[in-house]
Amino acid sequence: MFCRHTLISLGILQLSSNWIAPALAQQTFFPSAVPLAVRTPTFNCWLDTRNETSPMETWPRFWNDQHILGWTGYIKVDGMTYHWLGQPIPGNGSIWLATAVTPTRTILTVQAGPMRLNVTFLSPIEPGDWARQSFPFSYVYLDGETTDGKPHSIQLYSDISGEWVTNDTGTGIQWSKSQTGNAVFHQVESTTPTSTFKDIAEDATVYYAISSAQPNLVSVVGTDRALRPAFTAAGAGLKLPPDSAVNVGTVSGSDGYPVLAHALNLGTTDTITTVAWAVGVVRDPILKFAGVPRRAYYFSQHGTVGDAIDAFMADFPAARERAIALDQKILQDAAAVSPEYADLVSLATRQAMAGMEITLSTLPDGSFNMSDVKAFMKDVGNSQRVNPTEAIYAALPASMYLDANITGALLEPLLEYQSSSSYGNSYAAPDLGTPFPSVPGNPDNNTVYGVENSGSMLILVLAHAKSSGDGSLIGKYYDLLKQWGDYLTSNALIPGQQNPADARDTGLAQNHGNITNLALKGLIAIQAMAEISQIMGQTADAQKYQTSAKTRMESWVHLTSASGQLHWTYGDSTFGLMYNFLADKLLKLNVVPASIYTAESTTLSNNPAQQDFGIALSSDNSLNTRSDWTLFSAAAATDKQTRDLLISGVHKYASSNLTSGTFPTLYNV
Repeated sequence: MFCRHTLISLGILQLSSNWIAPALAQQTFFPSAVPLAVRTPTFNCWLDTRNETSPMETWPRFWNDQHILGWTGYIKVDGMTYHWLGQPIPGNGSIWLATAVTPTRTILTVQAGPMRLNVTFLSPIEPGDWARQSFPFSYVYLDGETTDGKPHSIQLYSDISGEWVTNDTGTGIQWSKSQTGNAVFHQVESTTPTSTFKDIAEDATVYYAISSAQPNLVSVVGTDRALRPAFTAAGAGLKLPPDSAVNVGTVSGSDGYPVLAHALNLGTTDTITTVAWAVGVVRDPILKFAGVPRRAYYFSQHGTVGDAIDAFMADFPAARERAIALDQKILQDAAAVSPEYADLVSLATRQAMAGMEITLSTLPDGSFNMSDVKAFMKDVGNSQRVNPTEAIYAALPASMYLDANITGALLEPLLEYQSSSSYGNSYAAPDLGTPFPSVPGNPDNNTVYGVENSGSMLILVLAHAKSSGDGSLIGKYYDLLKQWGDYLTSNALIPGQQNPADARDTGLAQNHGNITNLALKGLIAIQAMAEISQIMGQTADAQKYQTSAKTRMESWVHLTSASGQLHWTYGDSTFGLMYNFLADKLLKLNVVPASIYTAESTTLSNNPAQQDFGIALSSDNSLNTRSDWTLFSAAAATDKQTRDLLISGVHKYASSNLTSGTFPTLYNV
């Protein structure tokens, strides 16, 4: 099974029943892993909960489930220590009571002796604020109260290890500690950084911060064998050894793992008001595009990472309120579709936003070129391609809902590259090359995906213009877009042996040609080109493309439908998820006849191939489907029964709690 980050469709939306603080609500959704700190392709920390494993008994891991990210948390109550994050050695495991997942937060409710705690992992999503959105940091915060009504002596401790900066525990690392007006923070990095890596960033600096205003605070570096037992030793109070006498070592040394810790003594109390830590994974520069280094957008507002951390810690109360408000809005909209859909949106929203980096270039004087914003997406978990068009297409409903301008920032580097002399094909490229963070461009012969990528690009460009109100990409690249419109006019209706992007996943068996859903995308894109031309005031072009789309759609209907049902391949009885219908609905193009939507719903609702976890992508392979395309199909369905049937299959898989890893796009039905 391929396990890639789901860029889930929020397009059924207007994407939550009223949000209720879920600490002790009855848990009904049990994903195999829950997101802890998920902000970028290389900052993606999850907690395994498969087979109903207690979150109190496992280490956090990188999204691919291949690598432990050392991160631990303890609370000491009247001299007795309990674990609220990581494996409970040393110390006692807290009793896990419930897990709640919202679009921005994961909340673990635990019992630690007489204390009931809410441990909240907040990965901010900041629509429209690219400085905050591009800052690769997350919060973990803790609050609680006694369940016996009595005050108790309380101390807190949390640390991270050097496992965050490398795949290899033998890697050399170095660390340091700093303080600003609002924060105390540790940082750790490899002594031999390299920008060549697959998943874990080998060129990152990892930070662990806490507010400097916390009373009785101790921030120290030592080994796990020294610091953790010292904190968990019997007896009340906070007794930790002094800072390590050295600032270099290896991730795993002969005397243990170097860890970066923050601990505090809350004294005797019956209530823990919120205590927040922050963890971040910083890469600078993010990558090079056209030979020019590009830095994260937040540097345009903060001169150093330390300045940004200072602002991040000071902003925590407001950031928490913004997150709660965004959760309420998203969940109210999602629950209007169904409670199951609200669960899926809660699980996948952080994944959708964490697949990309928002960047700026610099001018010769070192200042930032604020007119040169470009975003870069990594095909996480599979090819490591940069800005794959099908992934941007899959993310479109989410980006239109959360921040329409993100789509434009992702499209800009693709359009710029393909309008340059470095690219000579008449159809759109599939991506900007591989592997991330290398961005070499992709000038190769990709004719087999010509309709797929050209269709995606025209749909995306129009979607960006209509949802953001910004037509600058259309004006700047009209000739290139027109070239793709002409290509589709010649090739979309009968794509021959061309394939959809799904053919890259061999398990889906989509490499056989004349797939009607691929032709559908091309025809919808021709109509999109008609609207693009209309926006430009090119009425002759607009009429030409509109006529082309209309006549070809009439032919498509004749070739595709029979006996009131739709076929996946011209000339046979196959079936499949016509997920590209969503583009027609999302953009209100009305190129697809209403009768065809009804026929598709009939085909799906009467589908004999419905299995435990939904409907296969197509009858070419009845074993596999994709969660994103299933939800696209649900969003395009004309009746509630079909829509809910499709959502239910994805929800059952996401909540099956049996397989390892994060919520995938491709899975077995």
